[in-house]
Amino acid sequence: MNKSDKIINYLGPPETFTEQAAKSFANDLGGAFSLVPHRTLAQVIAQTASEKQWAVIPYYNLLEGLIQESLDLLVEHGLSIFGARQIPVRFAFGGYPASEDSAGETNVSESDSMSLKEPVVYSHPKALPQCSAFLQKNYPNVPLHETSSTVQGVQQVERERFGFVIARREALEKHHIPVLNDDIGNRLYSKHNYTEFLLVAPGSPQNHDLSLMVTPPSLKQLRTFVAIIPTVDHVGLLADILGQIAFFGINLLKIHSRPAFFDVRGMTPQLFYLEMDIVADAPEFRLCMETLNMRLSQKGERGDQVVRILGSYELEAIEA
Repeated sequence: MNKSDKIINYLGPPETFTEQAAKSFANDLGGAFSLVPHRTLAQVIAQTASEKQWAVIPYYNLLEGLIQESLDLLVEHGLSIFGARQIPVRFAFGGYPASEDSAGETNVSESDSMSLKEPVVYSHPKALPQCSAFLQKNYPNVPLHETSSTVQGVQQVERERFGFVIARREALEKHHIPVLNDDIGNRLYSKHNYTEFLLVAPGSPQNHDLSLMVTPPSLKQLRTFVAIIPTVDHVGLLADILGQIAFFGINLLKIHSRPAFFDVRGMTPQLFYLEMDIVADAPEFRLCMETLNMRLSQKGERGDQVVRILGSYELEAIEA
């Protein structure tokens, strides 16, 4: 394994849930990894593909659903999934209701006075809706301001000593911002929110040396993720796919469909992402994928690229 293999790229900045997931994967791979943050998912995947490195990316949130960009980038760059982690999302609320710099001042402009009366809540655009119930109940009239990350919101409040921010409690404490409320996130059917992250890299698992993992990977893989890109289109296309999966007795865990981000023979096909509760080398899975390859390809074509197996792996849930 060369030096380049010892890098894990992730969507930064530090002190985020993605960094927490990256550290968790790094520990399982032996711990001697450099974690490199990037500003966008596209940068994460491009660096990983070009330099043959590792990456950790978010792909599913209990409240927000599948993350479209992550899945599209995997297919576009031909990366494979080697593992998945379910990280609890626990947001805290902190900040200052009044500016410390202006406390006690009597000569303030009208605009300054308005800013003091209306502090802003800073956070990432994904974090704000995940805490909407708390905000609506406790701060219904406070403006919301989107930041590129929860950490950027923390830095903004730390710098101004004014306003509120939603972020990880650890980030608030590290920047000495008063924690006003903890665990403020919405719940779905009484379940706490979580985000699932993927460990990805170029090639297939057979081409990577995973012997450095502290705990050897289980021989029983629990999940397989595939992308299906038919080169034909007809009424009942989705029903055809689901019917074959049901016929072979495969439990479907997640499904997401959208127009493909590229053309195939002059048409823009529908693209389907499916996560299934089965090992990739199970006979019924192989037969199902072979059948779908034939049924969803233009007549006379082999259809090798209709079904793309993105990875077969275990999903590990990390306790809060």
